[in-house]
Amino acid sequence: VVLVLAGRYSGRKAVIVKNIDDGTSDRPYSHALVAGIDRYPRKVTAAMGKKKIAKRSKIKSFVKVYNYNHLMPTR
Repeated sequence: VVLVLAGRYSGRKAVIVKNIDDGTSDRPYSHALVAGIDRYPRKVTAAMGKKKIAKRSKIKSFVKVYNYNHLMPTR
């Protein structure tokens, strides 16, 4: 589990899917493919209707390649 530090998804939690320690020809730096949560589910209370609960329970994900410098490992 990592925290994304830079860019559009900064502050979001993600999981490393694949890591490349010594870079490739097009990315000459160590990097990782991460999958994370862009939009977290919001708080739901008993007073809310089914439609509102369904809307608040949606999760949006993202998949992106990041430089190690832009990730903070948490576990």
